[in-house]
Amino acid sequence: MKMKLCCLIRCWVALPAVALLLAGCSKQEDPAVPSAQNQKSSDAAASLQKAASDVKDKVQETAQDVAQKAAAEAEKLKTQAQQQAQQAKELVVTEADKLKAQAQEQLQATKDQTAAGSETLKAQSLIDRASKLVAETKYADAANVLKQLASLKLTPEQQKTVNDLSGKIKTALTGDAAKSVGNLLDGNK
Repeated sequence: MKMKLCCLIRCWVALPAVALLLAGCSKQEDPAVPSAQNQKSSDAAASLQKAASDVKDKVQETAQDVAQKAAAEAEKLKTQAQQQAQQAKELVVTEADKLKAQAQEQLQATKDQTAAGSETLKAQSLIDRASKLVAETKYADAANVLKQLASLKLTPEQQKTVNDLSGKIKTALTGDAAKSVGNLLDGNK
């Protein structure tokens, strides 16, 4: 633009007549030249502004897409975490129930063993008492004690002892009865 202005000034100095003519024309041409340049620069500015606007829109659109994808992924991860937490909870409950059932079974087994041990001790006490009564020749009392063993569960060794005692008591009672009958018969003579 400075070059054109220099050319115009030379022309005005060299040809004053032409200068007047040109001065009148230059007014018309001068606005046209800047107007074309203004048009070009405004087109360039508009083009840059449009490009900037397009880039801004694209960035916003991309940011929205990324945000939506991130939100969807976060929701997916949240759902997975909830499912895993639920599975872990169910596993803990299941294992706790198993342990509880095992503890109850062990407790019941212990109670059963205690009861069996208690029953075995009670039976042994009655067997010992019956043995003592047999040793003291109190066979009828010993037989009554052995009758109390009928409701108790005996070990094989205890059952053998009871059978032996019963045999001794029967033999002794049979012998005593025979003696009594013999004494009765002898008393009648």
